[in-house]
Amino acid sequence: MGVRGEIFSNKVILPNRTYFFNVKENRMGDLYLNIVESKNRDTGGFDRQSVILFAEDLQEFLKGFDESLKVLEKAMRGKKHTGKGYTKREENREDGNRRNERRESREHSGERRDRTERGERRERGGERRDRTERGEKRERSEKRDRTYERGSERSSAGRNFRSERGGDRARERGGDRGERGRNTDRERRNDRGARSGKRVVVKKRD
Repeated sequence: MGVRGEIFSNKVILPNRTYFFNVKENRMGDLYLNIVESKNRDTGGFDRQSVILFAEDLQEFLKGFDESLKVLEKAMRGKKHTGKGYTKREENREDGNRRNERRESREHSGERRDRTERGERRERGGERRDRTERGEKRERSEKRDRTYERGSERSSAGRNFRSERGGDRARERGGDRGERGRNTDRERRNDRGARSGKRVVVKKRD
């Protein structure tokens, strides 16, 4: 047995008060339950309220206690449904829940904005890359076209040059053949004239 006849002791600590449940035995050997409420004073120290329940009275006490609990729970459910009569603690809890919901909503909105901005940046980056690739392809195509045109011009100029050189050579060959033929005719006539004793004068054609 503990100090002052205590058999068992337990406590429930709440934000603004503490409850003690002490099972004790008095000098006469009677068992009883001592419920103590303790709360802080504004000026310092504690205020204590005590209730003593003897073992033979517990059944009737518990019956009344259960009935009171049922009425209290029913009244609390009704106030929650109607939205009236909240206690200060419930109001604070509801305010905290609403603040948390607003904070989460802002965070989600910020995340959505971030995702949207990232998507837009990616789209703009993709468009710039597409424009750059299209520009590079266009430049390569234009370069190929210019290279092909230059090659065609050079090929055509080469063919024309070869054709002109061939014509000049053909004319030169034709002139040489004509000159050789005229020289051969003069030589033949001179030979015939020499054989016949006559001098044959052959006029040179211009």
